[in-house]
Amino acid sequence: MFNWMKKAALAGMITLCMVGSAAHARSGDRGEQDEQFYCGERSLGHWFYCRTEEEEEAEPQASVDPSTMSRSQLLESAEEFRQRLEEQRLLAVWAPTQENVQVYQEMQWQATMRAATFSDQWRRNTWGNSELDYTVQRPVAQYARHEWLDQRGLEMDDALEHMSDNYGLFYFFRSDCPYCQRFSPVLRGFADRYGVEVRAISVDGGPMPSFPGARRDEGQFARLLAGQPAVVPAVLLLNTETNEPQWITFGLVSGQELAERIFVSMTREVGEDY
Repeated sequence: MFNWMKKAALAGMITLCMVGSAAHARSGDRGEQDEQFYCGERSLGHWFYCRTEEEEEAEPQASVDPSTMSRSQLLESAEEFRQRLEEQRLLAVWAPTQENVQVYQEMQWQATMRAATFSDQWRRNTWGNSELDYTVQRPVAQYARHEWLDQRGLEMDDALEHMSDNYGLFYFFRSDCPYCQRFSPVLRGFADRYGVEVRAISVDGGPMPSFPGARRDEGQFARLLAGQPAVVPAVLLLNTETNEPQWITFGLVSGQELAERIFVSMTREVGEDY
């Protein structure tokens, strides 16, 4: 008797589950029909929780493992999203309804999150690869920056102290130039400190107290300028072994800046010091 009752109860439960599933399926069918009627035929809009095509497109898609996609698929997907984002931006600006702006905001949020992930991965790659970390060459921490500058100063002094072995300077000025009057003592101090020969040339033939032995310009300035504007004061670095000239400055600069430019020009290839 007891076993019979258990079997009857179990059969009843199975029947109820089957009926419930069928009812749920019919309810789902009615729901889809109702949504089509209210949202499609009557176009009642978001007040009846109807979603536009743009909103459906903007909904977050199921995450896809990039490793399962080919390069061409990844590029195609990225380009498709970029085009949809730009189109939605134009639509939101031109017709800034609540729906249009919100759809663009949602799409922009997706782009922002991808950018954040990109930025995070970028810094992690930098941490783990010294070749990608520029701070290894130019530290930014204050105490490390001070040490870098100290070492740079020692290297610069050593190079400039031996500068006269292979280099010399040409200095072009005008006696009536107030900037030349200011700069000449700076250049004189640099030359005396490092024992560098400076050939001073007066463009207008007038004197300069810091360089009493200056020569008059006989056209050298124009030839070396090769069509550039004649700006003074001007300093040119000459490699005495190769006779290769290189302009260091046009106009007034500080003594530290002058030393830095000469040091870099002598010891660094283009692009090496960045």
